[in-house]
This record gives sequence, structure tokens and C-alpha cells, in this order.
Amino acid sequence: MTEIVLSRHELQILTNSIYRSDTRYLHVRYPLYETELFTLDIYKPELTKIVRPNDLDWARSQRKPLDRSVSADELPTFNDLKNCLLSSGFLEYKNERDVTRQLADLRDEVRDPNKRPRPIFVALDTNVLYERFLSRHLPLKDAESGRIVEAQDFRYALSEIVQLEIDARITHKYSREEIQGLTSALGHGDLVKEFSNGSGRRERLAKLAYNEINYVLTELKALRVRGNPTKGKEENDIEIAQSYRNWARNGQYDVLLITADEDMVNHARASELMPLQLEFPYDVPEHGRLDPWKASDLIYDLALVFGVIGLDGEILVFGEWAGKSSADYQHENVKVRIQDVARAANVSKQLDVCRRVLQRVRE
Repeated sequence: MTEIVLSRHELQILTNSIYRSDTRYLHVRYPLYETELFTLDIYKPELTKIVRPNDLDWARSQRKPLDRSVSADELPTFNDLKNCLLSSGFLEYKNERDVTRQLADLRDEVRDPNKRPRPIFVALDTNVLYERFLSRHLPLKDAESGRIVEAQDFRYALSEIVQLEIDARITHKYSREEIQGLTSALGHGDLVKEFSNGSGRRERLAKLAYNEINYVLTELKALRVRGNPTKGKEENDIEIAQSYRNWARNGQYDVLLITADEDMVNHARASELMPLQLEFPYDVPEHGRLDPWKASDLIYDLALVFGVIGLDGEILVFGEWAGKSSADYQHENVKVRIQDVARAANVSKQLDVCRRVLQRVRE
């Protein structure tokens, strides 16, 4: 058995290794429920046999902790799988075509000072960061006109309240009692012990959103907007909208607020902002095509949200493990455990080559 730490992008080396081994169907499972999540047909590529909501939730219900030391909220649900399929770009928003057209229209208007004389900024709601819309769904192509919308086509603003909402969720680590409770409910003590002193499910979700914050601030150069958070969620949503409004008034800007929350649309309008709502997809198909470049994103998101996933019977990908550092979260690292000695050696060799090449490019 070999353990290797890979970044999200380096997971492509692992999937390439599997592809070259003449393995066509890669079965992705959640070992703590002993349930297959879907099958990845590497040749097409596409996802097939995506688990149905009732099946996954039934498997979850059989493992609810009886020990009060651990909450059933720590057990992943079908919505977690659905959110990973969305954040990785496999699922589209119900109105993604309309959103593409509206963003393309706005981008073209901004380039014409006669149509948009004032500077315009795109502001973000908290849920958009959790769903990783900007880094995972863009660029978007308008099917009718052929126009392509890039994330870099706009300037961005991010409220401090949004950042604090996400940061406030990163507060909990598994205690010894919780690890014992999870082991009692799930079995697989050898896997659960990897979560010792690790982040809980909600905290892992928040850290996934924090990676999107880093993308927005570093890659898209978003401006920070001051705001005063409150304790209630609805009141906080109002404060987020008003923080953008006050900032826009002071700078004489126009602001487009992207949100997936219908109530926030109303708060945005009340705050004189232009809302753009992303409509969450309702159904998850049993199969569908997958952009091969997004396979690594999907594996990474699943590993982080579920804690650990299995690829066939010989590879485990840990999103949380004993000794995982803040730098591992920042660099979007996972720990891969490979049983097959030859495959592990091949992955290690290719990883070393890629890292050396990238180091020379940076120099």
C-alpha cells in the first residue's frame, strides 16, 4: 500500500493512469455506506448509474449514530452528492442558458460607454461561493450568438459579511468521542480514524467555499466591501445587500448581484441592485456526459465533502485525514491510498515528472 498527497489538478495524473490501464469503467463509491455513487465511463467519458436519492438516503438512515456524542448531520446526504455534481460542472443550473445570455449582454453593454456610462461590478452572495459558479461553470458559451463569457470579463466586489458567514462555520473539529460514535455507527474504524481531530462535514463545505473566495480575491482581484454582520440569516442577507448598495452609492457604481437565493433577489431589488438568480437544478439524471477536464474537480469535491471516496476496490481518496494542514486545504490537496504497487509506482513517477517540469517553468 502506498499513500500519495495530490493536488486537485494532479488528480488528472491518477485518472490518466487508470485510463492507460485499459480500465473503461471506474466505479466511484462511498465506502462508509458501502454504496456505489456512480460509474465513470472513461472512454466516452460520462457518468452512468448515478445512485438514486432514495437508495443513498436509505443507506444513510441505516447508519444514523445512536450515540449522542455525534450528530447525524455528519453523515452525507444525496444533496451533498448533488451539490458536488453541480460545483464540479457536471450539472447545470436550470436557467444557465439565460444566465449566459444576460452576462454576455451585460459584458457587451459595459464595453459601450453610451449604454453603461457608470462602472459596473459583479457582487457575490454566499451560496454562489459554495457552488463555485465562477471558477467551475465559466467560461460560458451563448448557444445562439456563439459569444463566450469569461470570468475575467467583469470586475468583482465581495462583502466582508459573506466572508464572515463562511468563516464562522469553520469552528468544529472531531473529538475523540465523536470518532468513537462515528465508528460505532459506520464501522470501518480504519477509515474513520483518519478523521481524528479533522474538520466536520459543515466545516469541510465551508473550506470548499473558502477556496472559491481565494479564487475571487486573487485571480479575479475582487474588491472587499465593508459590512456589519448580524446574528439572523435573513437579517444578514439584508445587510449583505445593503453593504453592496452603500458601497455602490459612495463609488457611483452599478452592481449586479449574483445569488441562488430567491429571497435575496428581493433584498437586492430593495437595495437598488440588479439581481441575477441562479436556479438550482431539481433532478439528477441517471447518466450524462462529463467534460474529461472536470473529472478531477468532481473527485476532489466528493472526497472533501464525503471525507473519503473509493475508486474501484483498490484506491481510496481522502479529503480529510489525520495531519492535514491548512496549507493542504489552501492548495486543494487530497491523500490517495493505492493498493496496487505497480500503479502507485507509475503515479509517483508521473507526478515527479510533472512537478519538475512545472518547477522549471516557474524558474
